[in-house]
Amino acid sequence: MLPDREHPLYYLDAETLLVAIYVWVDDELKALQTQGFKLPPKQRHQKATLAELLTLAIFLLLQGQDLAKGYLAAKTTLRAYFPSLPHLSRFYRVLQKAQGLLAHLAIRLAGGMGLLQVVDLKPIPLAHGHRVHGLSLPEAAVGVGPLGAFGGYVLMPVMNERGLFFRWALLPGNARETWGRDLVADLPAVLGDRGFRWVQGVKTPPYRVRGGRLVETGWRRWMGKVRNWIETRFSVMVRSLGLHRIEARSFWGLAARVNLILLVHNLIRSRVLLRMAGVEL
Repeated sequence: MLPDREHPLYYLDAETLLVAIYVWVDDELKALQTQGFKLPPKQRHQKATLAELLTLAIFLLLQGQDLAKGYLAAKTTLRAYFPSLPHLSRFYRVLQKAQGLLAHLAIRLAGGMGLLQVVDLKPIPLAHGHRVHGLSLPEAAVGVGPLGAFGGYVLMPVMNERGLFFRWALLPGNARETWGRDLVADLPAVLGDRGFRWVQGVKTPPYRVRGGRLVETGWRRWMGKVRNWIETRFSVMVRSLGLHRIEARSFWGLAARVNLILLVHNLIRSRVLLRMAGVEL
C-alpha cells in the first residue's frame, strides 16, 4: 500500500466501503453503550437508527460530497441500504445532538497524545466580503486568513506524531495563539509556528524582536519537517472533506460538522476501514 494513498476509495468500491463503515460505527456504538456511555436520544418518529445516519454522514464525506446535496441524492440512490431516511432537517438535528459522540469517536481513534505533538490554527470561514458584518453566530469574529479577511471561527487542533487529532478547540476568527494555551498546557514536546512563541511549553522556530535581534529557541531542522505534517493534514480536510465549505446556522451545528470532519480524517489516517476490509493487515 502506497503511503501517500491512504484514502479508502483507492482500494475499496463504494458498497464495500459503506458496509465497512456501518460495521465499524455499529460496533463502536455498542461498545460505548456497554461502557455506560449515554448515546443521543432518538428523535421523535425517527425510523432510521443512529448508526445508519452516522454511517451515511461518514460515507458522504469520504466521497467528497456536499453533505446536504449528497444526503438528498442518497434518499434515492441508496434507498436499498437506507429505506427510512428522515427529512434533511431531522438529519442535521441528529448530527447536532451527536456532536459530542462524534468528538468522542475521533479521540478514541487518535489514541491520545504521543511522544511529540504539533499545534496550529486553521481558519474556518463562514462569510467573506461585506457578509462578514452580518454574521450573527455566537463568538464569531472577523479575522484574517490566507485568502484575506473572513468572518467565522478558527480551529486549533493538536496532532500527535501519528498524524491523528486528539484534542481541539473552536475559537473566534480573530483569536490569537495565546487564547488556546490551556489546550497544550499539560502536553509534552509540542511544536508550533512562530505565532506560538508566547505560549509556554511550545517550541517554535527562531524569531526576531524589535530592533532585529534574533532569539534562538533550540529549534532543530528536523522539527520544521515534523511541524509541516499538520499543514498536510489540513490540506486533506480542506481538499477532501470540505472544511472550507461548512454552512452552519448555529454554533452547535458548526461544532457537529467540525467534529464529523475530524472523525472522518482520523478514520482515513488510522486505516481502520482498510484493516476491516482486509486490505491492510
